Amino acid sequence: EISARIAEVDGMWNGFFSRRGLLISVGVAACLYGITVLVYVQRIPDIGLTTAFSAAVQGPPHTYAGPRPEVGDVVKRIGETHIRTWADVLHAPFHLRGQLNEKDTLPDWAKAVTINGEQATVVRVQFRSAATQADYESWCVLGRLPLEEMVPSVAWFFLMLSLFLVGTLVLWKRPTDDAAIHFFLLCVVTLGAFMGGYHWARIATQPILLLVFMICAVLLPVASLHFYLLFPRKKHWLTTRPRWNLALIYGPPLAFLAALLILYLRVRGLVQEASLDSDVDAVQAQALLASTLDTFELVRKTVYVYLGVAAVYYLGCVFALVDSFRAAADSMERNQVKWILYGAVASLFPIAYSWYLAVWRPDMFAAGGATWPMFAASACLTLAFAVSITRYRMMELDKIISSGMGYFLISFLAGLMYYGVVFVGTLIFNQVIASPPWFEAIAVSTTALLLMLVLDLARARIKKILDRRFSRDKSQLDRTLQRMGQAIERLVDPVAHAQKLMQATSELLGVTRGAMYLRQGDPPLFRLAGSLGEPPELNELSLGCPLIEAAQQGQLIGARRRDEHGNAPAHRQLHFLGGEIAHPLLHEGRLLALLVLGPKGSPYRSEDFHLLAAFSQLTVLALEGAEGHRTIEQLNRELQTKVEKISEQQRRILLLQSQLRRQTDVEPSAVGDQETRAERMVPEAGGIFGSGPALQHLHGLVRKVAATDAVVLIRGESGVGKELVARAVHDQSGRADKPFVKVHCAALSANLLESELFGHVKGAFTGAHKDKVGRFELADGGTLFLDEIGDINLEVQTKLLRVLQEKTIERVGSSESLKVDVRILAATHQELEGLIRHGKFREDLFYRLNVFPIRVPPLRERREDIAELAVHFVRLAAERCKKDVRDIDDDVLSAFKDFSWPGNIRQLENVIERAVVIAEGNTVSLAEIPPDVLDGARDEDKTPVPPRLQEAALVSKPAFSSWRAERERQEREQLVRALASADGNKAEAARALGIARSTLVSRLKKLGLG
Repeated sequence: EISARIAEVDGMWNGFFSRRGLLISVGVAACLYGITVLVYVQRIPDIGLTTAFSAAVQGPPHTYAGPRPEVGDVVKRIGETHIRTWADVLHAPFHLRGQLNEKDTLPDWAKAVTINGEQATVVRVQFRSAATQADYESWCVLGRLPLEEMVPSVAWFFLMLSLFLVGTLVLWKRPTDDAAIHFFLLCVVTLGAFMGGYHWARIATQPILLLVFMICAVLLPVASLHFYLLFPRKKHWLTTRPRWNLALIYGPPLAFLAALLILYLRVRGLVQEASLDSDVDAVQAQALLASTLDTFELVRKTVYVYLGVAAVYYLGCVFALVDSFRAAADSMERNQVKWILYGAVASLFPIAYSWYLAVWRPDMFAAGGATWPMFAASACLTLAFAVSITRYRMMELDKIISSGMGYFLISFLAGLMYYGVVFVGTLIFNQVIASPPWFEAIAVSTTALLLMLVLDLARARIKKILDRRFSRDKSQLDRTLQRMGQAIERLVDPVAHAQKLMQATSELLGVTRGAMYLRQGDPPLFRLAGSLGEPPELNELSLGCPLIEAAQQGQLIGARRRDEHGNAPAHRQLHFLGGEIAHPLLHEGRLLALLVLGPKGSPYRSEDFHLLAAFSQLTVLALEGAEGHRTIEQLNRELQTKVEKISEQQRRILLLQSQLRRQTDVEPSAVGDQETRAERMVPEAGGIFGSGPALQHLHGLVRKVAATDAVVLIRGESGVGKELVARAVHDQSGRADKPFVKVHCAALSANLLESELFGHVKGAFTGAHKDKVGRFELADGGTLFLDEIGDINLEVQTKLLRVLQEKTIERVGSSESLKVDVRILAATHQELEGLIRHGKFREDLFYRLNVFPIRVPPLRERREDIAELAVHFVRLAAERCKKDVRDIDDDVLSAFKDFSWPGNIRQLENVIERAVVIAEGNTVSLAEIPPDVLDGARDEDKTPVPPRLQEAALVSKPAFSSWRAERERQEREQLVRALASADGNKAEAARALGIARSTLVSRLKKLGLG
């Protein structure tokens, strides 16, 4: 135990000197700075004169007798101190107080008077009127700053202190979170800037207090902008070249800070030189005075310029908030940003008014005219932060503080408010009714605060005892534990355990949405076993999913938690599932299940997590017991099944033996015909290669139509192999031993096409020197293939329609009809229906041709055939080029399957032939593939819709949407099973799917799996 205590103290000591300890030390120093400013300002002497950077009066003082100095009048002497610069005005009350304390009698420039029943000392002030240019004398009270002027600064201090405490709590729990660190630093510089800024003219004589204020005031705009660029998530452009971006953001403020520090040191040096060198002559003194005044004027101008720069930075903060609001990931994040944006916009008006006073009314600004506007601005922002923190979980404070700490903080803030009320009330009582000193007001209010805190601690202790004895959820908890105990005792199946746990969490935590994923199979898959509310998008998760990877480490994953441990993909996937937290169920380091819970009525607290951990342990034991029981039952069933299979196989062997003995006549001709047909369906060279479902369907259509003489219309994109399909129809038909004549209609003009199709007689037209037999006559008894039928003109269409109807032709230039027996096969890549609507194709001819339509699928719809086609084309190209190229690299095949192939099989053949020509070895690698093929990975959103749904999509949007949803579901299942088979290894899963690893990762992210 002693060693543990020593280790704990050592850890705390090391933590103090860590980055977190250093930041907390800076925050404590800022609080001490604020308290020091309040105490110092209350204790220093004051005569009520308000000046700034010069000896000119900026605000009328409270005088005892004589003419009152007005705004613009120049102070010439205070007591016996000659006033030349602003520094003399600041130091004069200190000199007068010291001289009065050293003398037993009052000098002629001071006298004792009675004001409102109290003794006071007044000093003589000589000033020159700006209106008459005459010198006057007045008597001002030499005392301390009135307490009523301290009220705004005290209220300001407690306002900033409450926000600072929140930032400290967040930093203490999440010391590595960038947003938490910058929020804390923003609170620190805000506290220092506001506390020093309210009393900047009175702390100007103290270098340390003034320098801290200068640093905080200059850094406040840039610290605010930097925080808004990180909250609620880092802006994308900030991650590119972060050093240059930070230099661009922090450069101007740091330059102004350096200039102000240099000018301050210059002023301080001139003032000290003037006070030490008393023997200088008049000329040197005048030069020194002029240099001091010029430096003060330069300081004033620099401050005003930076006020404009700060205004630009503040507008940048507003624009950053607007951008964050537009790019918010969910409603909770949007509400957080929305309230801070409201506060920033509301504070624009008091800040603009203060800026107006500083630039155009410096007298009012120096007299304190901007005090309450700036207080209003800070109150707007503090209130906005308070709403975002308490109501919309900004900085996730609910995960940091427990309910007891929350009660204490609320009581403490209420105590601070009570403290302020008692303090102000006591001050008013002292000023108006009684006359005890001000420290009695502090004593009374502090005593009241301590008494309230003691009572609150006692109340919290009593409440804790009562909660242990009488909990409103105790009966519900007992019922839940009883049901779960019964489930464990009965050894029910794992799915029932999952549903029990889901029901328990729903009743105890008030969760309305959730899901339970159970480990099943080998390789393991995590399948959805039960859900609350709307079912999640994913029914299965595998080892490669980031949510499962994070859960295997035993982490409690929160969807809105900052990326502290590099688990942003897990948080993103949890958000995709609609969950708020994900709780892993582990047994001996093995993940058995994953519990996903959605949002509840109130934020999750530490008590909820403890309750989940307890239920999870019970569920893990139940799952292990049920799994063992189920394994035994499964082994028994498998054994019984194997016994039955052995008996069945014995019966089949006996049956086959009896059939072989009885079989005496075998007809090999049928088998030979089938083999011959199969060889014709897949020729050795230039044939239709592939074994995918789309091609098998195409082969079935070809076999069925080949046995008839029906007209076939072959449709498909260019390069898909329509001519090969026509050849397959002819070869498998009864006309296989007859001519197969093909005509490319798009390659011939209208006149030549008619002559080619029907023939001509000698002298039919210019150049017809002899009779010519047409393609119809050449194909008599066989098949005529009309390629690109959509390109023939209307005149030829009319004659072609007559041939189809009457089976007769007339040669060009002849009226003699010739009978022909020709089977027509037509092909086109065009949309004939569109040509009919535009009057470019005869509708009656279309119906004559469209007796048996066959659609040849493009290559992108039969990607499973790409490997077989590629290997075939490599062998053909190698033979033509006389090169020893025999194989294709696996990465090349993956790239081929990712490409969309707009030119289809013809484009694939050309790409492979080019690769074979330039290949150096015996294998085609990525180096020989054109860049446009490698870079043209298929976009899933551009996958063509099946033809049967193209028209349905125009008429019925639900049918189209359901098709897309079904396609995404099938693809999710395919990817999950591939990851499960590869034990979560994405590279192996990508190779199994025949795609690149980068393509697999992008698909996983798109479908919510990565």
